[in-house]
Amino acid sequence: MKTIARWSDLESYGINPLTAEACSLAMRILCDLTAGGRAIVERCLGAEIRSNNWNSGSEDDPNVASVMLVPEMLQPLAVFALLESGCREVWAAERAAFGVEPDDAEEQVEMMKHRHKPVRRFAYAGPFKDRNEHRVSGRVR
Repeated sequence: MKTIARWSDLESYGINPLTAEACSLAMRILCDLTAGGRAIVERCLGAEIRSNNWNSGSEDDPNVASVMLVPEMLQPLAVFALLESGCREVWAAERAAFGVEPDDAEEQVEMMKHRHKPVRRFAYAGPFKDRNEHRVSGRVR
């Protein structure tokens, strides 16, 4: 199982929190995004990010954009980060998101469910992952 409980946990998914001082409202966190991080944020928001990056990042996985995100975005981003990283399902609990990996033993999964009391379960279903097909037009995006 994978767990995301704080902003720093998103760093391994390409979402790098920098500072809250960048927001004059003291409301948002400036985050650098790698290509993978940008894809997660874009999928979560259903929008394309075209901003420039604040910092360059590493040579192996450079930053390609930066965004300002409110703290309440942590859980939705965690859900998409875990699903995009291959988890078969994600549970949102009060203080964290837990990703069930394909090879997790069922007894471990049940133990974690009992221990963390998930509030909601998320999983990609159907051929279009996070989108449904519009019945009348057949459009997905």
